[in-house]
Amino acid sequence: MALPAKRGPRPWWMTPFGREPMGDVFFDRLWPEWQRDMGEEWSPAMNFYEKDNKYVLTAELPGMNKGDINVTVDQGVVTVTGKRESTKEEETADYYLKESSYGSFSRSFRLPGEVEEDKVDATFKDGVLTLTMPHKKEAETRKISIK
Repeated sequence: MALPAKRGPRPWWMTPFGREPMGDVFFDRLWPEWQRDMGEEWSPAMNFYEKDNKYVLTAELPGMNKGDINVTVDQGVVTVTGKRESTKEEETADYYLKESSYGSFSRSFRLPGEVEEDKVDATFKDGVLTLTMPHKKEAETRKISIK
């Protein structure tokens, strides 16, 4: 049994609170395969936390190359964008299940504080992107002697 061809828009009953292209958040969570079947964007899992005076962001990006990922830090916002290409499907194969996701993504997070933008470190290993962003040192108060 082969999977059906690419579907058209979601049925009306799946978007009672909004129409295309946004769709409906409630139904998208119940039936996430509708987004994949329609070739819509995917959203990688990310973690964002603070440790040792640094903000750390990790993104799970399996199957991607580091050249397909862009990271920017600008005015207190960190943005991770990228694109994962679809693999060529076996046209003669009868798929019983197909859950691979692909497409472009863009995720932005407002940083809770200022960071040293020139000291942000990004590593990509085993499909996981790790950003380490050290806190910006506050200006030290200096006592001025009066002459």
